[in-house]
Amino acid sequence: MALFHGFNIFPGTKRAEYVAENQLDQPIPEQAYQWLQFDLNNPDTARMLRSLEGTDELFVDALLKEETRPRISMANDDLLVILRGVNLAEGADPEDMVAIRMVVTKNRIISCQRRNMMSVDDVVQQIEAGNPPKSTSHFLVFLCERLIFRMSDVMEDIEDRSAEIEELVLDDEENDYNNEIHNVRRQIIQLKRFLVPEREALLKIQLEKTSWISIKQQLRFREITDQLIRYLEMLDAARDMGTVSQETLYNRQNEQLNKRMYVLTIVAAFFLPLGFFTGLLGVNLAGIPKAENPLAFLGFLVILFLIVGFQFWLFKKRKFL
Repeated sequence: MALFHGFNIFPGTKRAEYVAENQLDQPIPEQAYQWLQFDLNNPDTARMLRSLEGTDELFVDALLKEETRPRISMANDDLLVILRGVNLAEGADPEDMVAIRMVVTKNRIISCQRRNMMSVDDVVQQIEAGNPPKSTSHFLVFLCERLIFRMSDVMEDIEDRSAEIEELVLDDEENDYNNEIHNVRRQIIQLKRFLVPEREALLKIQLEKTSWISIKQQLRFREITDQLIRYLEMLDAARDMGTVSQETLYNRQNEQLNKRMYVLTIVAAFFLPLGFFTGLLGVNLAGIPKAENPLAFLGFLVILFLIVGFQFWLFKKRKFL
């Protein structure tokens, strides 16, 4: 079926009637508003959307696009609303955000999606429980509230993981946490890709003047936007913690490398004069002093030890060791 959900909602009586696909050409009853939700994976959806009376053709094209980003557009008191929510399906990555596309008018909501969204299920449950939104504007506010509310656990989890990684990096000098830092930063980037334009879209709802969105509801949109801004600030803080953790790891690795290089330099400094003297006396040329003396080798070893002792004293005095 191309139609996921179809309702004629009567706010005064808290009653809702199901709308079937073969009833889409019927007029909306008086004192009611209509919600039609379509499945974009169904090939009949495009035809059905274009057949709906009074739907702006440009808005329909926007609903049917393959790729979308959060945005708000207005034409003739109608709103095109495209938003994203975190993917809370079992086994899915939350940053693989799910899109919902809507055309909202005073008495009708047309929504489309390719994948299931729990926030939409919340609206369906409200309607079936006999407590539907009072109007299309209340519907839009409620859906946005649920959309943003369901992000809270994901945002807090990212912030907690970033703080945990930062503590591990500071306390544990043995293990490398670069992969964990990379995964968190990748998740943040993918979330902010859609949440930043979503913030701008919600801000724009507050500025657009429509006959069916009241000042009170615009204030509720302001609260929703503030909550989203707080989530973005949490992501920024988590990103900064990841940056600090990564810099700490790099500094530690550089320090360890410098220590190893320093040890190798000291060892090379000890053996440099020894190698020089042994190489000099090891040439196969006549005339080396004391070459025939049986104690010459022992004396040579004593000289080498004295050189090493002098180097050790000199390095200690210069605080190289």
